[in-house]
Amino acid sequence: MTPPHDPAYGTAPTGGWTPWGTWEPAAGRPVPAAPAAPAAPAPRPLGPGGIAVVVAGLVIGMVLAAVVGALLLRGAADDAGTAAGEAIGQAMFGGVSEDAGWYADPYAVGGLGPVEQTDPVPPGELGPDPVLDAYAQECFDGDLQSCDDLYMESAPLSDYEEYGSTCGGRVKAWTVPYCTELD
Repeated sequence: MTPPHDPAYGTAPTGGWTPWGTWEPAAGRPVPAAPAAPAAPAPRPLGPGGIAVVVAGLVIGMVLAAVVGALLLRGAADDAGTAAGEAIGQAMFGGVSEDAGWYADPYAVGGLGPVEQTDPVPPGELGPDPVLDAYAQECFDGDLQSCDDLYMESAPLSDYEEYGSTCGGRVKAWTVPYCTELD
């Protein structure tokens, strides 16, 4: 396209649209000024609610960064922990493999031998709970599942828990993970 003032094409008509898609005012008329763009509103200062939102956003961002960092470090720590655990197991049990009975009889692994058992001890007064008292009496009578139930359902560090952990006085406290393994 060529501009309208090119003499090879003649002159553009005065006033109106030109063949090139532009508008030209009629001769002698003033060109109206383009309207001014509206002024941008002044920024509002943050009120207490706005500051709280910014602070909450920063706190959430820091928590997320800490979680991601912990997850990344956990992967490295898991590898180191596994190696350390294997080294401790090697030192304690001299390389006993799973085929040698580690899962079948954990009390006989590495020369530890069987768990020493004694005769049961009467429960006596362990506390005010009739359900736990019934478990304790059944445990004393020989129902080893009741010993485990007593241990699991009693409050931590209570006399009930201690009696359950000894399988009714048959073993030292916390020697076995479950009394039913003594059968």
